[in-house]
Amino acid sequence: MKKFYAFALMAAIAAGAMADEFVTDGTGTVYTFNSLSQIEGTGVTLQNDGSYLVSDNFTIAEGDALQLLNNDVIKMGNNVTVTINGNADFAPADTALITRDSEESVPRGFWMLGENGNATLKHVRFEYVGVVFGGLNSSLHADGCTFTLYNGKLSSSGTISFNASCDGNIIENCQFIENTLNAIGNGATNPVGVIIRNNLLWHNVTANRNKPQINLTCAGDYDVHITGNQVIGGQFTMSGGIGVSNMMGMAHTGKVYIEDNYIADNRYGITTIGSIDAIIKNNEMIDNRYETDANNGGSCVSIYDSSSSSNIYMEGNWMEGGLWGITVPTGAPNINLGKVEDPEAEDYNPGNNTFVNNGNGGVLYDLFNNGTATIWAQGNTWNVSVQDEESIEEVIYHQVDDPSKGLVIFMPAKSPDTGVEEVEAAQHNDGLYYNLMGQSSEAPTAPGIYIHNGKKILVK
Repeated sequence: MKKFYAFALMAAIAAGAMADEFVTDGTGTVYTFNSLSQIEGTGVTLQNDGSYLVSDNFTIAEGDALQLLNNDVIKMGNNVTVTINGNADFAPADTALITRDSEESVPRGFWMLGENGNATLKHVRFEYVGVVFGGLNSSLHADGCTFTLYNGKLSSSGTISFNASCDGNIIENCQFIENTLNAIGNGATNPVGVIIRNNLLWHNVTANRNKPQINLTCAGDYDVHITGNQVIGGQFTMSGGIGVSNMMGMAHTGKVYIEDNYIADNRYGITTIGSIDAIIKNNEMIDNRYETDANNGGSCVSIYDSSSSSNIYMEGNWMEGGLWGITVPTGAPNINLGKVEDPEAEDYNPGNNTFVNNGNGGVLYDLFNNGTATIWAQGNTWNVSVQDEESIEEVIYHQVDDPSKGLVIFMPAKSPDTGVEEVEAAQHNDGLYYNLMGQSSEAPTAPGIYIHNGKKILVK
């Protein structure tokens, strides 16, 4: 009886706390942190330094909006969550900062969950907090923001995470730096349509969890574009670069485009799991090898599909310094790494993939086909001095090595006189870097590779 009474008392206290949380009235009002600070019971107070302290949870109701004004500084208290069921207008003209109120505080962040509520995040620096977004008739647009040091308390799916299926989402020109978990993700049962382009992802998953820096479920009729990003790992042994998956075996009529990304120093480069229709093109993958056991990872690209229903097209990728080049662990997915015999054919692919120094245990592995599929891999440059059949056979594992495996058709290889020219990144040592918009500003806390006018610049 005493235990029951104690439980009932705790429940009553929790219910009372929830009842005390401030909720707007949903009449179409646009709130700011300044206007909230003038309303009793919101938990928002104006500080002497001009910042706003958020000490309690509050909710913006459907139909209302929360606006972040230019130069706002928002300091969130321990365990604080702001829920926005309407619109989130976080687009100051120049800048705004959202951070914790003290070194002891562990704030959670923002739930942006309105089914008809869009979120615009622009020019905002988010420190220690995450953003969860989800609504069937809504979309998220993040542009030119910085997300850093997220503590993982709001959601385990990522610094920006989607908890409901929605389309039209864009994350561009943002920086994700040293967050505890992955930068961008969603749940296994709620695929989203999203464009992720021209972002810097730097040393995320500092907790060294089994998560890639971009971790997306892809299914339904949603298209996913992951293009022009810099995905730089911290040489963590558990965290990969880019992962797209359909582990629940959902129907997938959309396409996944992974193109023009620079992916370096992760546990692995790119992985696909389950039934996926993907185009992987013109990516540069360098030293994605930080797996302690080569049997468990370290591939530039890994294609896993036990359902044998994937369609994977790869063209023009540079794969260097992995424990493996491309691995196909199981199944018989449709993999086209190059098919040059008929330029007029619908499945024509010039190949142009390049393999450099991928191997482990003293053995080079450009392509390891442990599945049962026949893989077309013509028109590529292999890690051998002479691009002939006998030499290339030494860096490919397939039916020739084990009759139960699928065959790799790799001849003709790419002609040496049309090979890819390797261009070294320019050195840049003045303490500045050119961000993804081509603007000079202070460098982040660690060196990295950035895009400026289409060229990679290595900061030291």
